[in-house]
Amino acid sequence: MNMEEILDKLTEYTLALKAGLDTTTQANERPLITGRLAAAAEMFALLHDAGSLESVRELVKSEVRAHGWSFISGKAGEKTALKWVAFTNAIGVQQ
Repeated sequence: MNMEEILDKLTEYTLALKAGLDTTTQANERPLITGRLAAAAEMFALLHDAGSLESVRELVKSEVRAHGWSFISGKAGEKTALKWVAFTNAIGVQQ
């Protein structure tokens, strides 16, 4: 995948996180989602600044360990998990 496609996948994941934050009714999910949003922002910045996948792979690997399949409940959680997997696959980091 080219960088534009990878950034598109990261955008989709980030927007899914935002939707999860907007719709969750679970107070305990909010800090988890906020943390993942912060990590996504860092990934955007690293990709933009360095322009290479290597710049974000270690961060992504760390997020894979912390992420969990469904830390957001309901449909928003399912969508977020699928978008995360699509992004990590796009940059070559397997779950």
